[in-house]
Amino acid sequence: MVSIQLIDNIKVSVITPTFNDELFIKETIESILNQTHKNVEVIVVDDCSTDNTINIINSFNDSRIKLIRNKTNQGAAYSRNLALSLASGEYIAFLDGDDLWKNDKLSKQLQFMLDNNYQFTYTKYSVIKDDEKYDVSGPKKISHKSFMRMNYVGCLTVVYKKSLYPDLQIPNDIYKRNDYALWLKLSEKADCYLLDEVLSKYRRRTANSISSGKKNKLLHFHRVMFQKLYGFSYFKASLLSLRNALYYLFRKRKYIKKK
Repeated sequence: MVSIQLIDNIKVSVITPTFNDELFIKETIESILNQTHKNVEVIVVDDCSTDNTINIINSFNDSRIKLIRNKTNQGAAYSRNLALSLASGEYIAFLDGDDLWKNDKLSKQLQFMLDNNYQFTYTKYSVIKDDEKYDVSGPKKISHKSFMRMNYVGCLTVVYKKSLYPDLQIPNDIYKRNDYALWLKLSEKADCYLLDEVLSKYRRRTANSISSGKKNKLLHFHRVMFQKLYGFSYFKASLLSLRNALYYLFRKRKYIKKK
């Protein structure tokens, strides 16, 4: 087992895009700063918030927080790409501006990665939606081929070693499913392994949920992502999107457990 002292010396860059997150951003940042693993930098890229998000971020007196403000609204892919290009940590983690980590999330995940020599990992997470709560898991190992079938991974759970893909970027104009695009690129370099423990909380906002009336949009977003990331034809990208939808039904039955 790798020593705690060695892990404490590892710097983790946390990528946090924000947009109008005033209701949640304070708790989100606190969940990073309160990690038992203290060696972090928090790279917050705000995409032109019009609420009180910026003032809340600026209220933190902590040198580990680096706030960048986009001059114009660019979308999450641009914000993540910018943060990734500025990251100086040996490991990269992701936490959006409305989600939460348990206090020992990073320390446990780093221990898991170093003990097993893994470069790309994820964990279970819990979903909070109104009065509904459930836990989400996935396969113990996800290859690139498996990722092409569907995205099993929650963005807030991922940690990867930066040296695996030092210049990781995706097209800025993948406005939806851009986190999925990141995992597809990373999985070209290494398989992704599950730490079988709930270490994060995802807030699913009702306004952003995919109702049955929006399923066509969901298929559209996946198709566009495949086209822009890999240059696939409309037909091939559409088939992959339909396969994603079928695998999602399988995932819902096998990997989602209501509380």
